[in-house]
Amino acid sequence: MAFTIEDLRDLLELLRAHPEWREPLWALLASEEVRRMPAELAALREATERGFRRAARLILALHRAQQRQARETDRRFAELAEAIRRLSEEFAAHRQEFLEHRREFQEHRQEFLEYRAETERRFAELAEAQRRTEENLNRLSEAFAAHRQEFLEYRAETERRFAELAEAQRRHYEEFAAHRQEFLEHRQEFLDLRREFQEHRQEFLEYRAETDRRFAELAETVRILTRRVGDLDGLVRGWIHEDRYRTRSRRYRRLVLDPHILSPEEREAFLRQMEMAGRLTSEEAAELEEADVLVRGRSRATGGEVFLVVEVSATVDTDDVERAVERAEMLRRAEPGAEVIPVVAGPAIHPRAAQAARAQGVWWLTDSRPYAPEEIPAGEGRAGPGAS
Repeated sequence: MAFTIEDLRDLLELLRAHPEWREPLWALLASEEVRRMPAELAALREATERGFRRAARLILALHRAQQRQARETDRRFAELAEAIRRLSEEFAAHRQEFLEHRREFQEHRQEFLEYRAETERRFAELAEAQRRTEENLNRLSEAFAAHRQEFLEYRAETERRFAELAEAQRRHYEEFAAHRQEFLEHRQEFLDLRREFQEHRQEFLEYRAETDRRFAELAETVRILTRRVGDLDGLVRGWIHEDRYRTRSRRYRRLVLDPHILSPEEREAFLRQMEMAGRLTSEEAAELEEADVLVRGRSRATGGEVFLVVEVSATVDTDDVERAVERAEMLRRAEPGAEVIPVVAGPAIHPRAAQAARAQGVWWLTDSRPYAPEEIPAGEGRAGPGAS
């Protein structure tokens, strides 16, 4: 009768109910070699550890013998200076070879650990398969035999690799002891080189700090020069615009009739006369003296006397508007019978200055046309394209 999955489940239930049956079942399924495997692995590990301990004692003995020989080598150091230089080059090559061997050893060890984990995983899967089904006992036996053969081959390969690694490690220890002795002989030279390097490094750090300081000073100088050039450019542009509006009276014909720009001498005489008459204080006269342009003419509407107090700037800002208003108010109090108009002049006006000029009744004069306070464009920095 065929062994069904239900029979397998019944078998599993029986094994769970009677754990003492598992050992006899394992004794039937596993071979004698598999049962001896843990003890053999423990014996192999103990033998390997004994080999490592013997190698360590041998290396220690060699190290002590080389220390005794070092005292004799110190006496002959002067004669062997050229040989030591060649040995230094060979030491670098041997050290690289040692590092390669160590890397190979680590790779082989990692390969061994991975393979051992894989073997343990396979044995676990085999044990699980044996516990789950009896129907596939023959096939599992064949698989177990295959795994056993694979394990025996792996064990033989592992023993061979361990022998190779032990021999390589012995050679590496011998080479390391020789390299260590050479290093001790070159230690003073290394210390001298390290001290010289530290001195050069300190000199380099001081030079770099000085260079950074000079670059910082140069950057600050360039920044100051850039700012001064910008300020000079603004001043030159302001002087150019002031000269245009101070020397060309025709620019004011659309505001007043017969405009006459007071020259510095005429302005000084006019303000001194008003100051002597008591209509202006000395501070107010000095303030009006600072006005960019002072124009005298006649009103287009009434024909009466009109004064224009003009502030000129490449870009009119709120300060220009405030100065024009304040100075116009001073002159209005001094000349109550005349009309006084505050004016700002320039090709561009800041939006905030435009808003202040509209609010305080200040005219904006450009190269193309004058703008009455209510005509000044809102939110624009220059006169609109439709200006005529």
